[in-house]
Amino acid sequence: MNKNFIKSYLWITIGVIIFNFAFYFFLKPMNLITGGMLGFSLFLEPFIPITVGLAYFILNMITLLIGAILLGKDFLIKTVYASIISPLIVTLLELLHISDMLVLSQIDAHYQMLVASIAAGVLSGLGIGIVLRYNATTGGMDIVQKIINKYLKVPFSVAVYLTDGLVILLGAYISIQSGLFATLAMLLTAYMIEKIAVFGRSSFALMIITQKHEEIKNEIYKSINRGVTRLRAVGGYSGIEKELILTTVTRQQLYSAKDLITKVDPNAFTLIISTKEVLGQGFHRDDFS
Repeated sequence: MNKNFIKSYLWITIGVIIFNFAFYFFLKPMNLITGGMLGFSLFLEPFIPITVGLAYFILNMITLLIGAILLGKDFLIKTVYASIISPLIVTLLELLHISDMLVLSQIDAHYQMLVASIAAGVLSGLGIGIVLRYNATTGGMDIVQKIINKYLKVPFSVAVYLTDGLVILLGAYISIQSGLFATLAMLLTAYMIEKIAVFGRSSFALMIITQKHEEIKNEIYKSINRGVTRLRAVGGYSGIEKELILTTVTRQQLYSAKDLITKVDPNAFTLIISTKEVLGQGFHRDDFS
C-alpha cells in the first residue's frame, strides 16, 4: 500500500478524532450550537427521538450524496471515510457512557462556558484544518462549505461564517448567551482552519534585478537547490535593459538566499514577497513542513 495513501488517511483520522472530541467534551455539555452538522444535530435533539450521533450520521449521508454529484472522486472517497468514522466516534462515546463533562467538570463552573467555547473553537478548527489539508472533509456541513468554496469561489473560512452563522442563529433562539459564546467558537474555528490548512506552505518569492544574473542563478541552483525563472526588464528611468530573476524559497531557505545574493552582487535589487501558499515541484500539497 502506498506510503502517502496511509499517511493521508492517518492524518484524516487524527483530524476527525480531534474535531469530534471538541464537540463531545466541550460543545455538547454546554449545549453550544456552533454550526456545522454536529451543531445542527444538537439543535434537533430535543425535537427528534434519536441520539445526536444517529442524527449526525443520517444528515451526513444526505450531504454525502450531494457531494458525490458535485465534487471529485478523490475528495468523495476520503470524505466517505471521514463521514463514516466521524459520527461513529460520537456514537461510541455515547454507548460507552463516557461523561461529556469529563473535562469541564475540572473547570470552575463560572468559567465553563468560556473555556468550552475557546477550546471547542480551537480544536474544531485544528481538526477540520487537518482534514481539509488532505482533500477531505468531516462530512455534513463541510461538504456544503466545500461546494460553496469550489463553485462560488468563496474562501472556505467565509463559507464557514455563512453556513455556521445560520445554524448559530437557530441556536440563539434557545439561548442568547449560548449564541454569543457559540459565535466566539465559530470565529476561532474559522481562524484555525485558515491557519492549519496552509500550515507550512507559506514561502517567499524573490525578484532579483542584477547584472550578475548567471552567477546568481548558478549559486541558487548550487546552494539552495531551487529553480529560477529569468525575465527581461527595462529600467523605467534609465531605459537600460536588465534581467530579472524570479525564484521561490521556503522560510528556512530565505536567509541563505539573501546571503548568497549579497555575496555575488551587493548592488542587486531584491524584492522579497511573502506568499501564502506555493504548489508545484519542490513544494508539497500535503506534507506538514
